Amino acid sequence: MNTFFFVPVLLLLSSLFQSCEENPEKNPIEIVEAHNKLLKKNDDYVTVNRGKIFSQELDGFNTTIDSLEQTVLKLLNKYKRNSEEIDAKILDSLLTETTFKHKRYRLLYPNNYHRFANFKKNAAVSKDYFENVMKGSFENPSLVQFKEYKRCMNFYFDILSAGKYKFSHLEYVPLKRLDNRYNAIVELDAHQSVKDFFIKKHFTSNIWTYRVEAFDYAFAKAIKDVKNEEYIKKIKDTYQMGKDRRNAASEIKAFKTVDGITLNAHIFYPENHDKTQPKPVHLFFNGGGWAIGLPEWSYGACQGAAKDGRVAIAFDYRKRNVYGTDVKASVSDALTAIAWVRENAKELGIDPDKILADGFSAGAHLALVSSMIENREDFGVTSKYSSKPNAIILGSCPYDIEGRDVYNVSYDTKTISPLYLIKDNLPPILAFHGENDDMVEFSEFEKFRDAIQKTKNSFTWRSYAGAEHFYFEGSSQKDSDERRRLTEEFLLKNGFKVE
Repeated sequence: MNTFFFVPVLLLLSSLFQSCEENPEKNPIEIVEAHNKLLKKNDDYVTVNRGKIFSQELDGFNTTIDSLEQTVLKLLNKYKRNSEEIDAKILDSLLTETTFKHKRYRLLYPNNYHRFANFKKNAAVSKDYFENVMKGSFENPSLVQFKEYKRCMNFYFDILSAGKYKFSHLEYVPLKRLDNRYNAIVELDAHQSVKDFFIKKHFTSNIWTYRVEAFDYAFAKAIKDVKNEEYIKKIKDTYQMGKDRRNAASEIKAFKTVDGITLNAHIFYPENHDKTQPKPVHLFFNGGGWAIGLPEWSYGACQGAAKDGRVAIAFDYRKRNVYGTDVKASVSDALTAIAWVRENAKELGIDPDKILADGFSAGAHLALVSSMIENREDFGVTSKYSSKPNAIILGSCPYDIEGRDVYNVSYDTKTISPLYLIKDNLPPILAFHGENDDMVEFSEFEKFRDAIQKTKNSFTWRSYAGAEHFYFEGSSQKDSDERRRLTEEFLLKNGFKVE
């Protein structure tokens, strides 16, 4: 391993432990607090140094993680030796949390090694590496009460869902991973209560991430696979909730059917909408790395736009984790969606020359790239109606897709990368970006900004120091007010503000 790196690790770990080991108290609350504090310190250390830690070969990586784990175990043993009044169950629970916290680091190793090797090299681990890490973790139903156990198991199922790609970076795996994940839970050699719990969790957690149709396969099986009647009821209620939440939309219309997949437009009309009086339309494309996400994420924004006098529509598009598709399929769906709006302008009561495309992250990419693509036939779009929006709002947009889709891509990804498609006569654009974005690096935004500002296009932007990908979370009131003001000015200037 890298000795230069490991020596500072040992010094840091020694200081972390020393700050927590002196004079252990008998108060169980203080033990839990000391344990959690040390776990967080370790976690922060791994996060800050993840590139160095996960790029090591296996022996060096294991030495680092072993050292981190030992600091916590020494703390717990210190308390155990110095107090007879501490309930053994408390120490056992803290030991369980510690064990699975560090098991999760080990599960992360092959995927992150591949990532930090620029997707060119896989970690030198055995074929049963993941199974060995998790050995003995499936037969004790009481484990499901522990947070770190649940986190560890959820990531294990994510790994199993990746099939032949499980030793690679998981972000761009081109498989129907949601269904694969369900099958991984059912096929696990585990106590039935453990499987029941995670099948239930599969629904109750992921229903906020995927559209309800994505669960049709699992729902049909779960009623037979689950033995816990309480969980069956919870699964049924969750599935129904996924359908009922759509009642917030004024109506839902299919705009595309491809490969047996029906994609929907979730439409919100202004109050007392008179379709004979065309209004501007505000289109929303959700984020989620072209892999997860659902139109319902945009419902709040749609309601706000409708209240402001615009017809608002949130669109489905094909996601990698559900359909095994890549970014090009998502782009095809966005192009179709915008053309469909124009084709159905009269029925929707909208002005086909007042189409605003709005998106966050991957959704922002779809909104932007739709205005740039000329050869729509290459994306399977044959509509005679234009797919070019009349204005665009972007949040944390990926501007350079080249190389992002690292598995099974046979086309030039520059053809869907806005950075390489800049031309004159683009619609006016308003863009926001965090300067500490670790998902879409700020340098990527800067390259696009600098390039488009050399053209005659209208490009208004703001960036935020210290802000990450979700720049609006924890945003200062000043920054929030500025974004609101700029958005209002943009809408008014481009004819999307209904007086």
